Amino acid sequence: MGAFVVAALVLSPSLVACGSDDEAAASDSIDVVSRWTAGNSANAAQNKVLQAFTAETGVKVNLTEGLETIDDQVENAVAAGKSPDLVIVNLFDKTLGWLDAGVTVSADQYLKDWGLADKIKPVALDEWRVGSVAGGELQGLPFSGFSWPLWYNTDLLKKAGVDKPPATTDELIAAAQKLRAAGSGPVVVGGNDWTGQKLFYQIAESFTDAASMQKVMQNGGYCSTPSVMEGIKLFTKLRDGGVFVDNVAGLNADNMYASYYGDKAAIMPGGSWAYTESTAAGTGIDKRTTLAGFPIPSGSTFKKPTAYRGFTGVGFMITKRGAEPGRIENVRKLVTKFYADASVGEFVKDASILPRPTATSAPTRPTRC
Repeated sequence: MGAFVVAALVLSPSLVACGSDDEAAASDSIDVVSRWTAGNSANAAQNKVLQAFTAETGVKVNLTEGLETIDDQVENAVAAGKSPDLVIVNLFDKTLGWLDAGVTVSADQYLKDWGLADKIKPVALDEWRVGSVAGGELQGLPFSGFSWPLWYNTDLLKKAGVDKPPATTDELIAAAQKLRAAGSGPVVVGGNDWTGQKLFYQIAESFTDAASMQKVMQNGGYCSTPSVMEGIKLFTKLRDGGVFVDNVAGLNADNMYASYYGDKAAIMPGGSWAYTESTAAGTGIDKRTTLAGFPIPSGSTFKKPTAYRGFTGVGFMITKRGAEPGRIENVRKLVTKFYADASVGEFVKDASILPRPTATSAPTRPTRC
């Protein structure tokens, strides 16, 4: 999930191959693939940590920017014998299976040995455990949480005669019609990528409970589960009611941000990682935006508009190569550097992240706004 400084580091265009069995006991470099790329608001804070790490340890960081398909990127590197030591990534989709597939190693012992147990709230750790349950094996070390509300352009709403963000899906359909009549697009989202997928799931969950949705997402059976099917029918009702901008199926996250920041669409689902980016865009969109939840239908499981929030934003996943005797010490030094109070402060200031002690809800279930 997606989604701002030039570092004094040497950036490697490709991952460095695994060392041989007779390499030095302690490597003088560490290979990292990171979700915090040059276009991400967290990039500046990350670079400060990497620069300080190299200055203090003399260890060179070979940084590879994570692509939109970072999961495939890392898996391909591992298969080619060019595994990184550390991956800074969201816990999502394929990364959920990395521990079981042997791409990464359990972080339980490192949590204890590296003195991080008292720095990370238990609820955040549980979200990173297999099955998202207490006692499950720890897949990585969580770093940033997130919130994911709907953004409403108050200027465009007012121009269209919509006094406030809609609270129900009927109000949303009515607002979309008014926005279209006023020449503004209603809800914009990446219908061709993960942003659209997550919004679809949020709508599909409107009438179901968390346990049923988790079962369906793990085992399938969407259409044979009445409460989920009711949510899917709601999605088609919203689609047919003109709630989404024209040709939304072909859009991606970049199109979504460009449309919203450019006042072409009045509503978008945007994560907390974009708060700072909206200001940096220089369009003033942050001054004419109000945040609220996705409207709920009559009979919904929820009583108020919903928004995702959780701790699976970005964390540290240690690969098998990174856990090797000649490399794990560098991984330890770098990871603990990120958790230092001064480093966390830089991320809060530069990227508006929600650090790991602040939120409490699971990202796979919308929460009330």
